[in-house]
Amino acid sequence: MRKIGQSGGVPRTADASGRRLRATGLATLALLLALVYFPTVAWLVHRWSLGVWFQLHGFAVFPIAIWLAYLRLRRFSGAPPTPSNWGFAFLLPALVLQVLDAALRTELLSALSFFLIIPGLCLLFLGRARTRAIWFPLLFLGFAVPIPLLAARSIHLVLRHVAAAGTGRVLDFLGYEVSRQATSLQVGPHAIQIADACSGFSTLTALLMVGLLLCYLARARFPRGAVLMALVFPIAMLANLLRCIVLIMLVAAFDTDILGTMLHPGSGVATFLLGLLLLMAAERRVLPPREAAA
Repeated sequence: MRKIGQSGGVPRTADASGRRLRATGLATLALLLALVYFPTVAWLVHRWSLGVWFQLHGFAVFPIAIWLAYLRLRRFSGAPPTPSNWGFAFLLPALVLQVLDAALRTELLSALSFFLIIPGLCLLFLGRARTRAIWFPLLFLGFAVPIPLLAARSIHLVLRHVAAAGTGRVLDFLGYEVSRQATSLQVGPHAIQIADACSGFSTLTALLMVGLLLCYLARARFPRGAVLMALVFPIAMLANLLRCIVLIMLVAAFDTDILGTMLHPGSGVATFLLGLLLLMAAERRVLPPREAAA
């Protein structure tokens, strides 16, 4: 016989009660976060789904980040987490941003708050060691945040000028009758505007994401990793330039109605795939085998 107060039932009951309490607390926290950030997530999905010309790669950010975090956290299997109060250093600014967004209704501040609260929760529930191990997946989540429209317009304009100038020069070299005015091209009887969709902005941002991911997976050291990232811009511009040249040649042959077909958005996907192939070829040249295989 054993007494109830000794090594038997009470500790097990208290332990089970503690687990239920923690599970209830986590479920309540998850529900609260879902209610607070649901409009923000819906806004993010809307921005990602505007088309191939915008931030379609945003849909891939969370699956990739979760996969990378899973690979890094496997080595902690069985080790109990040690929660860190440093999580509040992220949670408090996230709360301030969320309150500001509730007043200003920008959704962008709420998105920043959402991506700031994630490392805070990781520190609180996973601890410093685990959070430090997944620093790259947490940083990678930044690619899901849409660039503010004001900044995006400025970047679009610069890239449109680059695309228009390059396309005009190449078509002139190929024997087409071309004249350029800012971002507009006159090719024979056809007036063609290099619009935001033709700037190559979406290809550039997607390839920046892929380039950083390749550097991380290859454990590229700073000089070589920086070279690979520097090559992203010319690769994206070259892929977009080829797209603009081909589309305008098709317009010259079949009239501007061809831009209203699936060929136009399809060419955007082809531009990214071409840029991806060129970037992967550059990675093989830039990163030595020992880094690429690390």
